[in-house]
This record gives sequence, structure tokens and C-alpha cells, in this order.
Amino acid sequence: MVVKKKIVNTNSSEGSIKKESNNGSLWTEVSKHLMTGISYMIPVLIMGGLVGAFSQIIPYVYLGLSPDVSILDAINSGNFTGINFSLLKLAQLMQSFGFTLFGFAIPLFAAFTAFSIGGKTAFATGFIGGYIAVKPIATLLLVDGKWKEVAPVPSGFLGAIIIAFTIGYFVKFLNEKIQLSKNWLAFKTTFLIPMISAIVTMILMVYVITPFGGLVNEWIKAVLESAGKSGQYMYAFILSATTAFDLGGPVNKAAGFVALGFTTDKILPVTARNIAIVTPSIGLGLSTLLDKILVRRRVYDKQFYEAGKTSIFLAFMGISEGAIPFALERPMFTIPLYVVGSIIGAMTGVTLGAVQWFPESAIWAWPLITNIFPYILGIAVGSLFIAIVNIYYRNYLIKNGKLDVL
Repeated sequence: MVVKKKIVNTNSSEGSIKKESNNGSLWTEVSKHLMTGISYMIPVLIMGGLVGAFSQIIPYVYLGLSPDVSILDAINSGNFTGINFSLLKLAQLMQSFGFTLFGFAIPLFAAFTAFSIGGKTAFATGFIGGYIAVKPIATLLLVDGKWKEVAPVPSGFLGAIIIAFTIGYFVKFLNEKIQLSKNWLAFKTTFLIPMISAIVTMILMVYVITPFGGLVNEWIKAVLESAGKSGQYMYAFILSATTAFDLGGPVNKAAGFVALGFTTDKILPVTARNIAIVTPSIGLGLSTLLDKILVRRRVYDKQFYEAGKTSIFLAFMGISEGAIPFALERPMFTIPLYVVGSIIGAMTGVTLGAVQWFPESAIWAWPLITNIFPYILGIAVGSLFIAIVNIYYRNYLIKNGKLDVL
């Protein structure tokens, strides 16, 4: 008797959909890809953040350099000699190296997220897209009758998320739909699909994703300028929200550009911005330290616990990017949460009389703050709000089987 075996084409889109639906929801699949990107990004973020942070500790804490003096200016001042001069040179090197590493965190996130979806070819194009999200390609614009290269506003990790998923699924689609004989498989995987995906990445990043990020930033800038003219509290409210939103990304930088103009001209202080820079990182970091105290269990995967400590440390160095892994892991809840927490913290500090004119949020700039106790209280209130709400929300998800923690 001949037994006929039923052959199932597991590469078909229909088969993939059925398999995914059996394994979990769409969000489960999306979370898996996000966590892959985050897990590979975290070490680079930690390395870059720590090196960058120590580059600031050497001059501003150990050598007692004034916060309004850059490391390079201190080197050229002639006031430092011997070992102190060598330490300043080391700090300058560490600053350049650390923040260069920071620049690779988002491209690596996009690369490994795309790789989780579409494989090796998607890894390469994901990295390209993520890099352009951080450092967008200059485009030709006609200015005063001459064509000039103009660099647009970067789209940041929002752009990296969009391109990672778009190009990941696009490469997966190409691999499934382009069917060639064995003799042409090498041509397909090393030339045809990479060429198509690279061109699509270029078109999307240059003509769609980056312009979208630029429009958002122009809108944010206009809102901030309008709010600044209408009142201090409205300005503080909007400035804190936009500063916290993308953790050092383009919206944050647009907010900083407007705030710097106001504080330089002594029109409005930068208090709300400085509080909002550090509050998300401290709050999300605290959630990894307080979860066992509040709910008697871990609410994060193991990798987040070291990231949480680093996030708090970087916050005191005035670096907000340590919170990026937490924001990317569950963005639809976490981003609104830390924006609200930053608003609460900033408004608490501003309302109680804290004033900071110097545009630096690191701890060594705190002596320049007028009424420092309300300033610290604002950070504490906003951070604890973020940590407590986040812990109980994640605990609720775990209890109801909507979140698995490894």
C-alpha cells in the first residue's frame, strides 16, 4: 500500500499567517521582533552611554570645571597642565568615542529588528535605514538660483521603527514571491533582493519617512514658540512633553532649539526641559528596582535590569537615551506614560519656584539652580509616577497572560 504524503508549502503567505495566528496575536509577533532589536541595541547603548558619562565626570566633577565651559575650551585655555591636561584630553577622546557609539544604537536596533523579520538581507537594509534615520541624506534644493545640498531633520527612533518593519516585511515578501531555480539562488540572495531593498529603503527614507519627521519637528517648533509667548506655565507644559517624547531624538532637539533661544535671551528659563530630560530615564530605571518591592515579582525580562541601572546613572549625567530600550519594548503605553510623568515632574518644579537658566540637566549643573529643592522634588515626583504606574500596568498584563517575562 502506498501512503501519500501531503506536502505543505510553509513558505506561502497563507501558511505563514496560519502559523502566526496559532502562535499568538499580531502584537506578540511585533513584540518579538522589537525585543530582538532591543536586545542587540542595549550593549551598544550602555557602552556608549557609560563612556560618554565618564567623559563628563572627569572635567566637571573631578577637575571642577564650570558647566558653561566645554572640554575643548578648557584644553585651549592654558589653565590646565600636567596630569590634569592629560585627563582633559582623555575626556575629549572619550566624549567623541562614547557619543559616536551612541550613534550606532538606533541603526543596530533597526538592523536586528529587520533581521528578525526578513533575515540577512533585511539586516543590511535595516541598518542602512536606521543610520539614515539618525543622519539623514542631504538633498538638493534650489536656493537663490543655485542648487545646494541641505540636510533635513532626522526622524530618530520613530523613523527607525518604521523602516525596520517596512523593509523587514518587504524583504520577506520578496524572498517568498521571487522563485528562481537553484542555479540562480545566489543571484537572488546576493544581488537581486539586496539591490531592490536598498533602492526601496533609499526612496522611503529620503522621500517619505524623513520628510514626515521634518514636518513633525517644524510643527513642534511652531507650537513651542507660540506657547512661549503666551505664558510660562503653558510653555513649561509643552516644553516638558516635547523634550521627553523621543528621548534625545528630533522632537527633543527641536524643543531644545526653541528653549535655547528663549533662555539665551533671558526670556524664559529652561527648567522644565532639564527636568523632562532626566525624568523618563530615572522613572523607567526605578521600575526595575521597585517591582519586587511593590508587586513581589519581576515585570521585565532579565536583560532590562542592568539597562535600568544604567538608565538611572546616565540620567544623572544628563543623558536620556538610556530609556530608549524601555520605550521601544512597549511604545504605545510607555511613551505616553513617561511624557505625562515628565509633565507632572516639570510642572511640580516650576510651580514651586525652581528656576534653571543654564541649558544642562546633568547633576554638576544643579548648583546653578535657584530653589534646588523643588527641582529635585519635581524629578522625584515625576519619576515615581512613571515607575509605579508602569510596574502595576505590567503586573496586570502578566496576571492576565498578556505578557511573558523571561
